[in-house]
Amino acid sequence: MTILHFSDTHLGFQAFDRVNDAGVNAREQDVYDAFEKVVNRVLTIKPDVVIHSGDFFHRPSPSNRALTFGLEQLKKIGNAGIPIVIIAGNHETPKTIYSSPILRALRTLEGVYPMFSEQWEQAAFGNVVVHGVPHINDSRLLLRELERLEPAPGKFNILMLHTSLGRKYLMEEYGEQIFPPEFEAKLAGFQYIALGHWHDFQQVHIHPNAWYSGSTERLSDTEIGAEKGFVLLDVQPDHSAQLQFEAIDTRPWLKWERKNCHEISVGELESELQFFAGQHQVKDAILSINFLDIKPEQALELSNLKLKQLFPDCFQMITKRRSWHDGSFVHGIDANQFDRLDKIFADYLRGKYPDNPALGDALVAAAASYFSTTDLP
Repeated sequence: MTILHFSDTHLGFQAFDRVNDAGVNAREQDVYDAFEKVVNRVLTIKPDVVIHSGDFFHRPSPSNRALTFGLEQLKKIGNAGIPIVIIAGNHETPKTIYSSPILRALRTLEGVYPMFSEQWEQAAFGNVVVHGVPHINDSRLLLRELERLEPAPGKFNILMLHTSLGRKYLMEEYGEQIFPPEFEAKLAGFQYIALGHWHDFQQVHIHPNAWYSGSTERLSDTEIGAEKGFVLLDVQPDHSAQLQFEAIDTRPWLKWERKNCHEISVGELESELQFFAGQHQVKDAILSINFLDIKPEQALELSNLKLKQLFPDCFQMITKRRSWHDGSFVHGIDANQFDRLDKIFADYLRGKYPDNPALGDALVAAAASYFSTTDLP
């Protein structure tokens, strides 16, 4: 029997002020495209069961677009006669009892088994039993359900969880949970633990049968370099299983980072950036550009406008600067953290023309008349 495991599709996620020709947030469309690629592979591979371990939607109340897209894609799987089990994650679980769980809407689709009712549930498919413990806000209810949790004797048991199995897998999000350590011994009774929440494909080494399939798109720069896709599990009659990860194509997200920027010239920094551009496919990519220990006057020259000229075809640029000033380190570029702006600019002008101090002084004097027209920090 073949099981396809994917997770953290975050339908409805948006980022950056970019829209496509259809008026849809471009990153939102990237998330839909990644989801559809997995569905297309489902229809090609034709696994016996598909499982999704949480954060199907990005919000408890997704937009009409996210909801209708999700329903349409699930209907494709259902029409192919392939059952899919989905548990609720922390992103789509309502924070109060006054909101109805959005996964309830999935019950209208044939072959879809959503688990969202703050309790342990099971779904049997031949020799395989899929157990689901969805995200539960109330820790008392969670402990009660984990106390009840038991594998089915003589079956291949899959346990679906949306949690951090140890602090290492926390995402620093509101509402996320760590799996209670006192129940970890129970995990050994399950042949495969299908985890959601952590966005990278990864085995949990303290529990060799536990795997995060990862998200299907990169949602932050912490996921740079991580492949996105799904897990295929081939279950044998003797309850052994072979696992493989299959990657899908997603929008590239690249990172350039330079330490000790204050030790080299702006020209050298530009050369390193140009070399990076020549070594990577930056067209339509998201770029994270990190300047570490950069002087304020260097940051003025390497403005976002200048960087955009260096990478004109990138999809989005995210620039971070950790500044260096008088031997101390500060985070961000905030005028209040440095000398007055006129002094910073004067130092910049004099440093620009070290071999012609008279010219530097003349430019400083000319700039002073402009600075005198406003109050400076």
